[in-house]
Formats: sequence, C-alpha cells, structure tokens
Amino acid sequence: MTETSTPNTAHDPEADLALIRNMMAAGRRRAGINGAHLVWWGALLAFTFFYQYATILGWVPHYGAMPWVIMTAVGWAGSFFLGHKDGRSGAEHNPALAAYGSAWMAVGITMILFLLTAFIGNGSSHGSATILSSGVIGCAFFVMAHVLRLRPMYFAAAGWWAIMSYALLYPAFPKETVLVLSGASILFVLVPGLYLQRIASDES
Repeated sequence: MTETSTPNTAHDPEADLALIRNMMAAGRRRAGINGAHLVWWGALLAFTFFYQYATILGWVPHYGAMPWVIMTAVGWAGSFFLGHKDGRSGAEHNPALAAYGSAWMAVGITMILFLLTAFIGNGSSHGSATILSSGVIGCAFFVMAHVLRLRPMYFAAAGWWAIMSYALLYPAFPKETVLVLSGASILFVLVPGLYLQRIASDES
C-alpha cells in the first residue's frame, strides 16, 4: 500500500502581498507609456474642440463631422505608433494592465462606432456626443484610479462625469461650452497623462 502525499497548498501572505505590489508597480511604470497616449489624445481633443468653437464663430469653414473623423484617425495612428515604439511583448500578462487597458480600449471602440454611425446616418447632436464621450472617459479614469491606486485620477473621472451631468441637464448648452470642453481636454486628459509619466519615472 503506497502513501499518497498531500500537496502543500498553504499560501505565504507576504509573498502574495509582494506579488500584488510588483503588479501595481509594473502597472504604474506602464502607465507612463499610456500617459504619453493621454497627452497625445488630450492635445488632439483640445485642438479639435477649439476648431469646432472657431467654426461656430465663423473663423474657419464648417465641415460637419469630418474634423472629428480626421482627429480619430490621426489619434489612432499616433497611438499605434506609440505602442509600436514601446515594443511591449504581447505575452506580458498583468491584471492591472489588462484592467485599465481594456477600459480605454472600450472607450475607443465606443467612440469609433458612435462617429461612424453618426457619419453614415443623419449626424448627431453635440449634446449626445458630449454625454457619451464624457461618460465613458470618466469610467476609464475611474477604473485606472481604482486599479492603480492613483487618487488624482478620481478627479479626472469626476470632471468628465460633471460635464456629462451638465450636458444632460442643459442639452442646448451655449457655444462657449465647446471652449470649456477644449480646456477640459487639457485639464482632464493631457494633464493626467503628464502626471502618469511622472509617476512612472518615480517607480523606475
């Protein structure tokens, strides 16, 4: 009769904690790369919103949704370039990275589908575009703040949700609101991107 050895299933709490800390640190280091994406998109959004404001005032020609289609194409091209430049292995697995990376991918997919549908159909109101984009961007920042334990990202999420609430309450907002959205793109996208880059350098 042979004895059956019982595998040791005990966990070392300190080892588990160290693993979690390492994943968090890796997530924050990676956030520096993703911070560059936020800086890129924040600058593009700020410029496009300002262009839209200029069209309202008659400073530049009005081309409908075309500037936003171009901005989205340029934004994705730049993001692919930044991702290729980073050269991160596709085999890397980190729950922290996967969580907030998936959140931002969902934002991109949602907005692309919205823009394509609006472009093919009869267009959409500025209010609906603002409500949708502000809501999903706020969700992405909330996920990033929660996963990486970065409290300043909660302020970015709150800022976009405040804009979403304003657009819901006042769908016929004045033209100056577009200028506010341009500033919000700097304050709630570009600046958080710079912050993430600084955090990443501290973790290195």
